[in-house]
Amino acid sequence: MTVTTRLTVQFTALITLLLVIVLGAILVLFKIGADATTERDLRAASRLTSAQIAPGGIFVTVFRGDTVTTAAGQPSGLVDQETARRVLGGAGPVTRERVVGGRDYTTRTIRRDGVVVQVTAEDHRDEATLRRLASVLLLVGVAALGLAAVTAHVMARRAIVPMAEALAVQRRFVADASHELRSPLTLLSTRTQLLSRRRADVPADVAAGIDEMTRDTRALTRILDDLLIAADPRGTPPDGVVDLVAVAGPVVASMTSDDVAIVLSATADRVVVPGSAPAIERLLTALIANAVDYATTTVTVRIEAGRTATVHVIDDGPGFAPAMVRHAFEPFVTDRGAEDPGGHSGLGLAIAAEITHRHRGRIHIEAAAHGHVTLHLPG
Repeated sequence: MTVTTRLTVQFTALITLLLVIVLGAILVLFKIGADATTERDLRAASRLTSAQIAPGGIFVTVFRGDTVTTAAGQPSGLVDQETARRVLGGAGPVTRERVVGGRDYTTRTIRRDGVVVQVTAEDHRDEATLRRLASVLLLVGVAALGLAAVTAHVMARRAIVPMAEALAVQRRFVADASHELRSPLTLLSTRTQLLSRRRADVPADVAAGIDEMTRDTRALTRILDDLLIAADPRGTPPDGVVDLVAVAGPVVASMTSDDVAIVLSATADRVVVPGSAPAIERLLTALIANAVDYATTTVTVRIEAGRTATVHVIDDGPGFAPAMVRHAFEPFVTDRGAEDPGGHSGLGLAIAAEITHRHRGRIHIEAAAHGHVTLHLPG
């Protein structure tokens, strides 16, 4: 689903919800008003002293002793003798909802000056008006919804086009700048490696400087790679299947060194998830590289199979600073623990979060004090 379509659907859904609330409120208010009108008409009709059909289709029945007088044309069975006897015996005004002949009625019975007056109104008096109102509101709502959907689509396209153009310009700039920087960086890296081979022929302080130049060159190359991915982190769309164990093995092997050991374990020989193998490899590389940067001696990578595949990456370093936990996956955030190793671009975890989002997964810091990052990918 494109961004334009997603924005259109979201805006249309919001307008639909608002229309349902407004139209529902109108119908409820109309029904409340109609009920209040019926109650008022019943009270007014109960003041009559002769049997007749009152205005508004309300039937009046008068009880004088044993004589019951009904209005001409009143439906049979409408007289409520039992309630009339109760009111005549001293009960207060009684209002009842009744069904007579398959129709709904509201009856109010009251005693006045030794005479019992019973007024009855058919509840469907306002139903036709209510149905017409509901039909009109439905038609208006559908028309308004269609107009809102078209307007939302047009406005979303107008809003997205400048953003897309600006993003394309940014990506082209980063790609061009990275391309221009890669050549001198490659040349510089080659020269430092040549100098490293001759370190035995130079003083110790010069050899140390050469080593620092080599590390700085690698760090710059790594930052350049991160910038390229950050400029367009989408990469290959997740349209295949990936074995996390098979992908993690080479990544771990390439990063294991004499200074930091990486321990890889898995609960199954194969842990398969849908996605793009290059993207998943970059994701695991970013997580493990971040852990290696801060580890003291060991990084543990544990892969767990299940309906949702889980990857735990744990280092034994100083852990995440409490203030960083909420911002760890934002670009250019590097404050972790007591120190920040050199060559950190602050893009690794941000790239990991973007790739995870594209694969409909979740990533979070499990334990800040132990540098524990957990990744969940749907299986």
